[in-house]
Amino acid sequence: MSYLNWLWIFDDERQCLQLSTDDVLLDVSYRRRQLQQYLPEQEAFSIDDVEHFNRFQDYLEQYSSLSVSQQFQACLHATAALHFLKPSLPQSWHFQFADHEPWPEDHLSCALDSGLDCCDMLLLDQDERSSLCLLLDQSMRLSPTKTLNRYECIRVLNDRLQFSRMHPLERPFTRNWSSSA
Repeated sequence: MSYLNWLWIFDDERQCLQLSTDDVLLDVSYRRRQLQQYLPEQEAFSIDDVEHFNRFQDYLEQYSSLSVSQQFQACLHATAALHFLKPSLPQSWHFQFADHEPWPEDHLSCALDSGLDCCDMLLLDQDERSSLCLLLDQSMRLSPTKTLNRYECIRVLNDRLQFSRMHPLERPFTRNWSSSA
C-alpha cells in the first residue's frame, strides 16, 4: 500500500476531518469539538501516521475477527485519534477494576467492562497511569444514558484494562509439583 499521496483534509464547511487516499475520500467520525483547536486545511499523511497505521493494521490482521474494511476503518480512526484528538482525562468511573498491571507491551487489544457491556478495544497510547482506547465493537453502554460508538475513543486508568477474547493472555507453564511421586 502506498501512502505517498495520502492527505488529511479538514472540511471547514462540513466540520469534518477526512483522509484523501489515492482514489477515495474517507470521513473520520470524530466531532469537531474532539479535535485539536488548530487544524490545517490540508496536511500530508506523515511518517508517524504511516508507522501508526501499519502497526495497528498488522496487529488487527493477526488478532481481529473484524472484516478487512472494518480493520481499515479502525486503523484510519486510530491514526487520526493519535494525530488530531485533543488530550483527554481518564473517565475510569464507567469501568470495573481489573488485576492486570503492568499491561503487556505486545497486547494492543484489551476489554473494558462497564457493568452493562464488556467490549473489545484497541489500545492506542499508554503511559504509566492511563491508556487511550478505541472501541472495536459496534457500541458500548457506559451508563443508562451514555453510549460509546464504534471507533470512538476513551481514556481510562490502566487498572481498568482487562484481557480481551481477541488476544488472550498466554499464561506461563506452571508445574504442579505436589502430584509428582
